[in-house]
Amino acid sequence: MSVIELLIDVMGPVVAIVGVGWLARRRLEFDVATLSRLAFWVLGAAFVLDVFADAELDRTVVLKLVLAAFLSMTVAVLLAAVAGRTFDLGRSRTSAAAMCSAYGNVGNAGLAISAFAFGESAIPFAAVLMIAINVPGMILGISLATSREHGVGYGVVRALSAPMSLAAGVAILMNAFGWSFPLTVERSISLLGGALIPVMLLTLGMQLATSKSLRPEIDIGIVGVIKLAIVPVVAAGLGKTLGLEGDAFGVLIIQSAMPPAVFCAVVAMEFDLEPERVSRTVLGTTLIALVTLPFVLVAVT
Repeated sequence: MSVIELLIDVMGPVVAIVGVGWLARRRLEFDVATLSRLAFWVLGAAFVLDVFADAELDRTVVLKLVLAAFLSMTVAVLLAAVAGRTFDLGRSRTSAAAMCSAYGNVGNAGLAISAFAFGESAIPFAAVLMIAINVPGMILGISLATSREHGVGYGVVRALSAPMSLAAGVAILMNAFGWSFPLTVERSISLLGGALIPVMLLTLGMQLATSKSLRPEIDIGIVGVIKLAIVPVVAAGLGKTLGLEGDAFGVLIIQSAMPPAVFCAVVAMEFDLEPERVSRTVLGTTLIALVTLPFVLVAVT
């Protein structure tokens, strides 16, 4: 399978489902807020529990991957803050840019691309990075959104008490002690978790349908440069420094090179953090990633 075919097979369905959401909103006038809240409060927690409660992982590699991911996200936030001040974006837009720059699409796109690039053996590494980026990314987004009125401390507490954060804690405990859910509960969680990605993509498409314009903006350029160009290089340097190699190192770079997560739009809508601008940024940088990802794949494979 060529790089172009891989990108079409992975990104094509994403674009198609977003398009379905756009058409559904235009023609049927669905309530976007309801779908957004469903994804945030119910489906996200089920997804985390389904993926990580019984995963088998090497703790040393896990710690290195988590550290590399966290430091890369920190660099992204700092760069977005500098860019926001440089271009005088204001607090709200800078916060949105920071969230999009740090919080990558490591789930539906990142997992699939990692598996295609390195095979099934790479999926555990990709899954570790998914949770290592998803939970801090959500904490970052909620904290930035709520700190405008209540302070950073309130935002951190609110984020840590969010369903996905609590589910991650439960999944870690279950994994550590070898616990498992009863079969009925496990299957129910799996069914709910499987609905998360399509619902998020539909929500993004519906949110885009409410936007008055999809014109290019400086926000897309800032996030595109940071998330798609700088962060992968930073992650590669950190991975080498920490001694990561083989599939783990390659997956780290691929996951770090993913465009902003669709969940950024969900968080933005749930907490009113520039929802239209974030939706446009997610879509715009995802399209740009169709150009940048081939270079990343060639570099790591």
